[in-house]
Amino acid sequence: MKTRQYAQKSIFDLEAIFEQSSNNVSELEQLLSELTFRNTAKARTLTAKIEQSLSALSGHSVVAMSASNPSTRHPDSVSIQSSRVVPNNSPAAEEQLQPKAIPDSAMREKFDKDQIDLGTLPSISPSNKANDARAILAAWTAIEALSPQSYKRPEDMATGDRSRIALLERGVPWGPNARSKPKHRLYFEVVLGAITLDKATDELVKVFGEDEERSRPDGKKAAIGSILIDKEGYVLEDKGVAVSSFAWALKPALDLKLGSLGNWPNVEPRIIEHLDRMVRRHNEDGDPIPIDLDVVLNAYKWLVSKFGVPEHLVEPPTFAIKVFHHFKAKAPPEPSLLNSFYLEDLGEATKLLETGKAGTGLRRYMGIGRPDQKIDVLSPISAVEPFVAPSLMPKARWPSKGGHPLVLLQQAAVNAARAELNDAPGIIGVNGPPGTGKTTLLRDIVVGCILDRATAMSSFNKPQDAFSTTGEKLAFGSNAFLHFYKLHASLKGHEIVVASSNNKAVENVSKELPLKEANGRHEQISYFRSISDLIANPKRAGYFEAEGDTPSAPIETWGLIAAALGKSSNRGAFQQGFWWNEDGGFLTYLKAARGINVMREIKDERTGEIIDHVMPSVVVNERPSTNEVDALAAWRKARTVFLKLKETVDAEIASIEEMRRDIQALKGATTELQSVEQRRPSLNEAVEEAHQTAESCQREHEKAKSQIEQDKIMLDSHLAGRPGFFSRLFATAAWKSWRSALQKLSATLQQSVLLAQGIEGALELARTKWSNTESQLQQLDQEISSKCKAVSKLKATEAEARNRMGDRVVDEGFFEREHEAIHLTAPWLPDEVHRLREDLFAASLAVHKTFVDASASRLQHNLGLMMSGMVAGAFQSSAHREFLPDLWSSLFMVVPTVSTTFASVRTMFGDLPPESIGWLLIDEAGQAVPQAAVGAIMRAKRSIVVGDPLQIPPVVSLPEKLNAEICKFFNIDQIEWSAPAASTQTLADQASRFKSTFVTDIGDREVGLPLLVHRRCQNPMFEVSNSIAYAGQMVHAVGPKRPGSIGSALGQSRWIDVNGDAETKWCPDEGDAVVQMLKELAASGITNPDVFIITPFKIVEQNMRRRLDSETDLLRTFGVKLDEWCRDRVGTIHTFQGREADTVILLLGAPKASQQRARQWAASPPNIINVAVSRAKQNLYVVGSAAAWAGAGTSLQVLHRQLAKSA
Repeated sequence: MKTRQYAQKSIFDLEAIFEQSSNNVSELEQLLSELTFRNTAKARTLTAKIEQSLSALSGHSVVAMSASNPSTRHPDSVSIQSSRVVPNNSPAAEEQLQPKAIPDSAMREKFDKDQIDLGTLPSISPSNKANDARAILAAWTAIEALSPQSYKRPEDMATGDRSRIALLERGVPWGPNARSKPKHRLYFEVVLGAITLDKATDELVKVFGEDEERSRPDGKKAAIGSILIDKEGYVLEDKGVAVSSFAWALKPALDLKLGSLGNWPNVEPRIIEHLDRMVRRHNEDGDPIPIDLDVVLNAYKWLVSKFGVPEHLVEPPTFAIKVFHHFKAKAPPEPSLLNSFYLEDLGEATKLLETGKAGTGLRRYMGIGRPDQKIDVLSPISAVEPFVAPSLMPKARWPSKGGHPLVLLQQAAVNAARAELNDAPGIIGVNGPPGTGKTTLLRDIVVGCILDRATAMSSFNKPQDAFSTTGEKLAFGSNAFLHFYKLHASLKGHEIVVASSNNKAVENVSKELPLKEANGRHEQISYFRSISDLIANPKRAGYFEAEGDTPSAPIETWGLIAAALGKSSNRGAFQQGFWWNEDGGFLTYLKAARGINVMREIKDERTGEIIDHVMPSVVVNERPSTNEVDALAAWRKARTVFLKLKETVDAEIASIEEMRRDIQALKGATTELQSVEQRRPSLNEAVEEAHQTAESCQREHEKAKSQIEQDKIMLDSHLAGRPGFFSRLFATAAWKSWRSALQKLSATLQQSVLLAQGIEGALELARTKWSNTESQLQQLDQEISSKCKAVSKLKATEAEARNRMGDRVVDEGFFEREHEAIHLTAPWLPDEVHRLREDLFAASLAVHKTFVDASASRLQHNLGLMMSGMVAGAFQSSAHREFLPDLWSSLFMVVPTVSTTFASVRTMFGDLPPESIGWLLIDEAGQAVPQAAVGAIMRAKRSIVVGDPLQIPPVVSLPEKLNAEICKFFNIDQIEWSAPAASTQTLADQASRFKSTFVTDIGDREVGLPLLVHRRCQNPMFEVSNSIAYAGQMVHAVGPKRPGSIGSALGQSRWIDVNGDAETKWCPDEGDAVVQMLKELAASGITNPDVFIITPFKIVEQNMRRRLDSETDLLRTFGVKLDEWCRDRVGTIHTFQGREADTVILLLGAPKASQQRARQWAASPPNIINVAVSRAKQNLYVVGSAAAWAGAGTSLQVLHRQLAKSA
């Protein structure tokens, strides 16, 4: 095997060698050979340069070797005698940590040369435009640059494991004698000194002032930097060093040079590059040698000097951390995160906005393209009706305990979220006061995504066709390869990530979903239950084993619906239980599904002989199809059942939607009928009038005709008496008289004829009018009849709907009910349809499971890669990183939901492109600083942000004035964009198209989609919370009060008035009162009482814990471990958000008259008291001075009044 001459050279060293040897073909070929093992951007650039040089020198192109061969070994290590170090900032420590003379003059020259001036560090200028998105990101970056990761003891950087700390005072811990543990490689992370945060904070306070109850560091430190080395002491090739942003940012902050703080993402690479050069050592022949303590101390001093950190704030290096890295992991470990978790993502978000590549969710979150018109779903309450339409409801639902469906506003939130986001990216905010069923709401969002994926799966006749070949592969072992498969686009976009800044809250969500009691039909519905059980019980799976662990009752689950990931310990436990466990893991399951023999050999421990063969438990419990034919048949059967059931549910919901539309149409139809009926009397009257007119005309006509006849008779008679010839000849008087009479009779007849003709015309008109009005009346009667039938039909539909769905029918009358009745009703769907929706959820899971079986081979490749690619940077090749969304989607296809804290978002998803996660569900968003969610929202297509601005606001460690100065410098509104006034929740509410408005004594408060039905606290806790925070809008839906054994022992909820002396906010007499209450519980025989002791003030928490430290007998009576019980049950209000207990003791403190400002801070606005009282389900006891707290604010007055009423 060819030796890698430059295996331990950094890329910077290789660049230097290239510059010196650009005409040396042999040297260039050695360099090119080494570069085939590297795939960083710098390595690829240098490869291209070398190939050009070789081409120029030899006259032909050079073809690079395959880059897939792994590195073979490090060169022989060099033993270095180390100096002794003491772990404190004493003169002795300084003396012992002075660098020894570097024996090699060349090395001394190299170190001196590395004292490079970084030059003028770039600064960001404020924007002329107020609240510019990039300026907001720059301000957040500045704030986060001053927010380091901290530790009190070295083991805090090693997840509390003291055995992983190697003190440098004992000598160099790395080298030939360093020992790892089985199946792991050993690395060391050397911490390059620290800044004492107490002292640094004092310096900031001198410049920016003190805040009330600002979070104090309490003896914590921030590492200045670190070096990551292998067990021999060689610095890792990539990411071998890390630097603290706080160490760099402190001096500019103290000097009020705030512009440079927002530019840390551009500054960090320059510092890293120089530090990396400094710590890589070489001998006279140019070969790398391990680092020693001289290198460590010189690096520390260089950083302190370069950053200008005042000497009284720093401590020299005293320890290294042992890093045990699983041997199967493809990527080496990375340095500990010394800085804010959010800095890199803030830099990436800035680039996305600058290049126009930011997604809709991020843009709206940052104030760009927000909706111009918002829908207020509470004003009036009937405005919510369109969002509870059956047609918007997911066709499947979570099988809740007791079968209870979502109530009005829960269902509206689910429907609105899916209607708004299903077909278009975006973000919505949901306002979830304490105990209002946020997790319940999220369950149906999860079910909707599973149904959507199952529907997409059903379009494949052969599930393996959903995975297309890419030609990309990765070597595992000597002869094995894992292939990258591209997942069909229809199967992506259904991923669900639950995130929060509150670790307990986010784990609660992902750990609750799989629990047996969370599934009301767990006996009928299961999904890879045995694997879920394995993950839920890591100690049973052989992970997290510790000596002396007390066996606990196993956690029972119903299905592999969610997994708690995020931090490395969670990911490790998941990988071990889900994938690598040979007896119960998913890898074994997939192998069995492919038809591979997975029988386990049982060997005699003494002889090693095989004594039995056992089928792995996962195969026994989950029964995969064991050949392609059976798998395909099972898939098609599950698909048929699913599609048929989906068609049934679709028809049922469509039918009910039709009923809804009919009921909505009923009012209009009734109104129209009434309107038509109102026209009939007048039209009927017109017909009668026309009839009478026609009859009158007829009579007149008959009379006229009779008159004509009479006139004719008269005329004929007159003509008959005409005088003779001579009378006419001589014009006698008789003739003249006759002729005159004739003329009169003729005229009379003519007049009668004319009159008759006129009357005949009038008669025709009258008859026509009569006919027309009669026709109109007939048409109107037909219309009335038709509308009567339509109304009758609609009424019949309404009656049918009410008969089937009762008070779930949401019509106009629905919103005229009492407030409680409206909000406690589940809209529209009857129980039998909800049951069908649960069946469809079960069928969706069956589709997933059989799809997995029928695509096991290709899925195994993707998941095998995923298990090694669960952290950013795991794949060096850009071609491989391109398929990361496909790998993650493959995992989500099996485990639909994963959770993470915001702190771990970049660690897990850092290599994913924007909008590659289908659904992001953020919990306890009111507690998260706005910048915390940027990385998650940036990578999500759809974001549902759930929280409550009236619970604990985000905790900010920086002095208020410093925060204000940063916002002012960058020209952004501090209230709108910066914590604690702003949070992830407030920004999401502003970005959402939906809103609701609460009218309170302190002004109107606008939030997102509201949840109002409270199901946690009894009174008086509910009444207090509802009154001080929610304008009386919440609805109480808790069962009968059950004070339980604690309430029986301590009595009704009440205020325990203690007027004691105090030097600080801690009042010993109040602490004694709490201890006395606990003793009463012990005397009543109560063990491990479900009690929280909550206080607004850190100093009260600390002293209460110390006070309990002296009560070992009491806690022993409770049957609990002293440190564990106090750590879990005693704390500030901030630490208990998202949790609940049977009983809360609210320990107020601050009894002195001079502490009025502290009391007002705790009581106004209502957030702190709201959270404190809403932790208690049954009993609340307030311990403190009633007189002192009387003037603290409205919240305390309401609390005192309600407790007095309760007592």
